[in-house]
Amino acid sequence: MAALLEKLTQRDDLRLAVITVAGFKDAQFTVNGVEYFVIRRTLRSALLNRLQRPGAELSSPSRIQRYLSIVKTWNPDLIHVHGSERDYGMLKAWGLTGIPIIVSIQGLMTPGYRKAFGDLQPDELRRSLTTRLIGLDSEALYRSKRYRRHAPIEEQILRSADLILGRTEYDYAWAWAIQHDLRYSHVDELMRPEFLTSEPWSIQNCLRHQILCTTASNSAKGLHVLLEAVWRLRERYPDIVLNVAADGFAPRFSSEYARFVRKLIERWDLLNVVRFLGWIDAPELVRRLHAAHCYVTPSFNENGCNALQEAMLVGTPAIATACGGMLTTIEAGHTGLVFPAGDTALLAMQVHRLFQDDQLAQQIGSKARDVARKRHDPQHVEDQLLHAYAEVTCRHRQPKTTA
Repeated sequence: MAALLEKLTQRDDLRLAVITVAGFKDAQFTVNGVEYFVIRRTLRSALLNRLQRPGAELSSPSRIQRYLSIVKTWNPDLIHVHGSERDYGMLKAWGLTGIPIIVSIQGLMTPGYRKAFGDLQPDELRRSLTTRLIGLDSEALYRSKRYRRHAPIEEQILRSADLILGRTEYDYAWAWAIQHDLRYSHVDELMRPEFLTSEPWSIQNCLRHQILCTTASNSAKGLHVLLEAVWRLRERYPDIVLNVAADGFAPRFSSEYARFVRKLIERWDLLNVVRFLGWIDAPELVRRLHAAHCYVTPSFNENGCNALQEAMLVGTPAIATACGGMLTTIEAGHTGLVFPAGDTALLAMQVHRLFQDDQLAQQIGSKARDVARKRHDPQHVEDQLLHAYAEVTCRHRQPKTTA
């Protein structure tokens, strides 16, 4: 979103404003010609979120009225809502504005709650003593409940949108299933410039048998699957290393899933194999991608995985689960390798193939880079988006015919 905003601000024929919810204080300011409206979080919302109560994310009539007030004052030609997981799109769903609304699909709540635990059972993610004492849900259960409760709101938002923007067969299918008279345009994403301008990955310059994974500390992201695959590979590759670029794991294992992961690392004697890097910025991530022998994303549910696409832009040979939108992102065997979600043996086999076959690794990485650079070309993405904007505004301005 930041890359897209930066690109659009370079145009003289667009005037832009951004509305977001953050912090505990309302704010309004202008930067680089873009007017920002920050709506404060309520104390109730912050408390519910801290206590892992799903109501924190549900639609708030008072908050939606704040959106409406800003929209009426600003009076834009169209409203572009990024993501269906928040309530910005309820302006149209509740019939509060006649201004056309475009919704870009990021993730999806409706299918997402079914994958909140990945392939784990709830009792495998043991709750901490504190959690049990005060009666809070586990993180995965909280996520599942939140997604489930928000799914009907998401469906209202997508059903009422004047146009839905997506980028995979997965989000197209779900948009089609929800919006009966589907109005959909394919618009790819702008990526961070560090990845677009990076030097290509090379098998000669990588650190052999090193795997990179960028993930999050929840079971739906599947790090435990990759850990088991690494454990299975260790006998063949004693020097194997797994670098994990993620918050939530190091230096303090605070989350329920992070504790589960740590127990797996201890059980499989991987303490000297797995390295938690924490959050790293774009230049450092590019460096890590160049150094990796391969990149793996073991998630159970993704639409358009930006981290995977960043790896493809660099040209690092990538392996991904055959689920959701990743089958649109990767052409199996051509621009990447895939495995069924949760299948540790097949994941291990795909890593083994890349470790053993330098020609395959280089070929997959090069083809992925070529495809990704075309897909995420800034001018290409801008043209797609502006075409969608023009389509909606022109349709909105057409006079309605009467019988």
